[in-house]
Amino acid sequence: MAGISARPLAYSAAERIGRRIVTGDFRPGSVLPNLNQLAQEFSVSRLSVREAIKLLSGKGLVDSRPRRGTVVRPRHEWSRLDPDVLIWQLGNIPNAGFVRSLFEARRIIEPEAAALAAERAHGEVLAEIERALSWMANTDPTSPESITADVALHQAILAGSGNEFLAAFAPAIATSLTAAFSIQRDARPPLSAFLPDHAAIVEAIKRGDKEGARAAFLKLLRQAESDAVNGLKVRRQPSKAEPQQ
Repeated sequence: MAGISARPLAYSAAERIGRRIVTGDFRPGSVLPNLNQLAQEFSVSRLSVREAIKLLSGKGLVDSRPRRGTVVRPRHEWSRLDPDVLIWQLGNIPNAGFVRSLFEARRIIEPEAAALAAERAHGEVLAEIERALSWMANTDPTSPESITADVALHQAILAGSGNEFLAAFAPAIATSLTAAFSIQRDARPPLSAFLPDHAAIVEAIKRGDKEGARAAFLKLLRQAESDAVNGLKVRRQPSKAEPQQ
């Protein structure tokens, strides 16, 4: 993530402030505590806090103004596709609104990418799509590797569209899908439950069936959204070890 290797303390401070911004603790239009206060709160130097503010400014979350301080920017100005901002919004359990927005975006982008891949993908590009599906088929569906393979397939299809603008969505989609997939699989973990839908997309792409690829992807997304909603319910249920309030 941005800044984590070169400025670990600055990134750590940026993450803590960023999470408080996206969760509403620091609301749009509010002024952040000054550098001295933040440095004391996070036990870092003023320089680290200043670097953290620069990172957050680059992500569209804050704006530093002379004689006014650092102001939280309106939500519509945030860099929503920034991987860090996505992760901070996800938190431990994404809310239903985030899941709805995610699937609306996916319905706009991914089925059309699959349709273009059916027209354009060939050679090594098509082989990459097939390798990702094979990787999915040969991993434990409850493992992190299975989710990584699933994300790789979606990224390969975006790249297979042959459209650089669609392919540019891959990092943001990968970040959000990694969390979404883990939630979906709380509701429907067996590999047999979701592999056939992915295979149907790949088969349509391989035979050059544009409409078939689009339809297969829309079918997958309908089931995936249902699984994600059910997965959220599972995660919000108190565990048996937790006392009932």
